[in-house]
Amino acid sequence: MTTFITGGASQIGLGLARRLKEADRSVLFGSRAGRGTDGFTWVPFDWDDASTFENAFKRQDIKPVESVYILPAMAIDPLPKVAPFIDLAIKKGVKRFVLISASECVKGGPEMGAVHGYLEKVVLEKRGLIDYVALRPTWFTDNLSREQYTHIKEHDEVVTPLPKARIPFIAVEDIAQAAFDAIVYEGVIDPEDEAKSGPILIGPDLISYDEVAQILSTVLGRPIKHRIISRDEALARYISYGIPEPSAEFLVEAELNLGKGSAERLATDDEFAVARKVGKVGVKEYVEKNKGVWLK
Repeated sequence: MTTFITGGASQIGLGLARRLKEADRSVLFGSRAGRGTDGFTWVPFDWDDASTFENAFKRQDIKPVESVYILPAMAIDPLPKVAPFIDLAIKKGVKRFVLISASECVKGGPEMGAVHGYLEKVVLEKRGLIDYVALRPTWFTDNLSREQYTHIKEHDEVVTPLPKARIPFIAVEDIAQAAFDAIVYEGVIDPEDEAKSGPILIGPDLISYDEVAQILSTVLGRPIKHRIISRDEALARYISYGIPEPSAEFLVEAELNLGKGSAERLATDDEFAVARKVGKVGVKEYVEKNKGVWLK
């Protein structure tokens, strides 16, 4: 059967698609343009245009869609846009949803947490007929080659508002593998089994940004420093990426909470032991594999 992947060519979506293709499973992408990476089938899909939702289920040249990977639209409350698609997908025969949420998003709370809460509600109503997995990764190692790219390459620095926070960074590669595992799992996923329905994804290293800067310095062969910025500077940075201000405010608060140990506890506290899933790619391994990105 086919997996429909929302979010266009997101890093995790592409990693998931490649794994599914290698496993000889059908993949259908949705994007605003209706096209993208060669080797995959695409249809127009836009969270802002509900008339495109049917496109996920119209193709006659592929197997029926039975699983969906959801990357929600970025908003404090994405549910008004996402819920109608979930309802349609269920009517069209989708049996499993895999949501990319975040460790900072509380089920039923703002951002992806709202979608997580809705999925649990509809799955409990149709227990045994559909199920879901809400992946809750901590902060991405890959942000070093995205949000931090210019700072590292051009200014020899990593920029954060976090002097001492220790974080179990997770690589996109490990998140994509977790998404693949969730899609292909053959059993029924109990929504009340948090280890299966809401795993917390962390990496193998619990390190600070000072240590990240040291790893970059060693691998790149030049000094990379960790420069501390203010909350307002961090907020302005997120807004400059095109993130809506309410979501940028949410991200800054989540980032500042790292300094209070929010991510460190995911790796160390017993209360998260059952739901905790540890990836394989450490920060040093990631930097060594991708060092060409930051070479001058």
